[in-house]
Amino acid sequence: MSGKLAMACGVLGALWLLGMVIIGGATYPGYDHASQFISELGANGAPQGWLVSYAGFLPVGVLTCAFAVFAWMAAPRSLLATLGFIGVFLFAIGYVGATFFRCDFECRPEEPSLSQMLHNTFGLIGYLFAPLTLLLLGLAARKWPNGAGLAIFAFVAATVLLCAWLTLSPDSPYVGISQRVLEASMLSWVVACGVYLGRHSPRESDLSDAFGNRHT
Repeated sequence: MSGKLAMACGVLGALWLLGMVIIGGATYPGYDHASQFISELGANGAPQGWLVSYAGFLPVGVLTCAFAVFAWMAAPRSLLATLGFIGVFLFAIGYVGATFFRCDFECRPEEPSLSQMLHNTFGLIGYLFAPLTLLLLGLAARKWPNGAGLAIFAFVAATVLLCAWLTLSPDSPYVGISQRVLEASMLSWVVACGVYLGRHSPRESDLSDAFGNRHT
């Protein structure tokens, strides 16, 4: 059951974020996806800032946090997997933080407010550990049943995410692209992992096998 829930939360969370970015950008006059942060859609003073924050960032954060918990429950237990799913949880907390600590208008203030500083802190924690998170999960997935493809995907996503992270400068005219590549790298693996767990439920299978073996 936890594998199915992980799949549902992972897929729905990623689709929710995609819909939020598309709809939020369409209702923000002059918004440029290539050069502006996603957080600017929910910033104080943005056209639909409050709605994007509470109907966009919050559900994405809750769903992705739930994915991390259910995936940890469904996946084969190991230290690498546990640390990796903690990393996904921290990444998701960034969305929740963005809800309650909205950035200042356009997210690049010369004198940031407390809300802006807390917004940056919550986002930075998840972003800093994101490449390592995917690396740990890739190493863990190598030992999962039929998990080789998922492991390779994690290593590729970690590499792409790291490249995007290194170019995530507020002064870059393409910072929006860098951020979207970073987010897509993490959430695409979340979706892939959710689908894998929903179909295989390796931990539940292992427990069933172990229980059955005790009675044979």
